[in-house]
Amino acid sequence: MRCSLLVLLALLSVTTGAHAGEPRMDLALGAGVDVGDRPGWAVRLGETIEISKRVDGLIYGTACGYEYWRGSEGSGFHVPIGGYAGVRAGGVTSTLGGGIGVLAIETIHHDSGFGIVPHATATLGFALDDRRTVTLDGRLSRHVLGGAPDFTRWSVLLMIGTTLGR
Repeated sequence: MRCSLLVLLALLSVTTGAHAGEPRMDLALGAGVDVGDRPGWAVRLGETIEISKRVDGLIYGTACGYEYWRGSEGSGFHVPIGGYAGVRAGGVTSTLGGGIGVLAIETIHHDSGFGIVPHATATLGFALDDRRTVTLDGRLSRHVLGGAPDFTRWSVLLMIGTTLGR
C-alpha cells in the first residue's frame, strides 16, 4: 500500500540526495531502545515522502509507518503518521517533526488498551550513497489509551533506509 494512502488513513524521516523537482519516497527499517524509566526496545518500518523536492536547503514532507515496542512493563503496536521539516546539506540531513500514532493496541501492567500516540521526533541522517541512508531517530511519545494507563516513552532508533523513487 502506498504511503500516501497510509497518510490519509492514519513515518521517519530518512533522506538522501535527490534531483530537484523530482518526487522522492524513502523506506527505512530501524531498531533501537526505549530509554528512561521504562527500558525496552522498539522496531519501526517507516516511509517518507519529501514534498519539498530539494537537493539541499530547507526540506519538508510526510512520514508514516508501523511500530512495535516491548518494554519491562508491557508492549504495543501503532501506526505513526506525521510531518517533518529540516535542512539538508550535502549528505547530512537534520529534521524535527511530529504526528500521531493511530490504531494503538497496547498492554501495560496486564491491562490492554486502545488509543492514540502523539509524538515529537528529531533525526540526524547521513547518506551512504545516492540511494542508501543511515539515520538516528529520537522520539518522545505519549501513549493515550482507553482501558490501560497512559504513559510516556522516549526511544532512540537507528534506521537504515533506501530511496524508492525519484
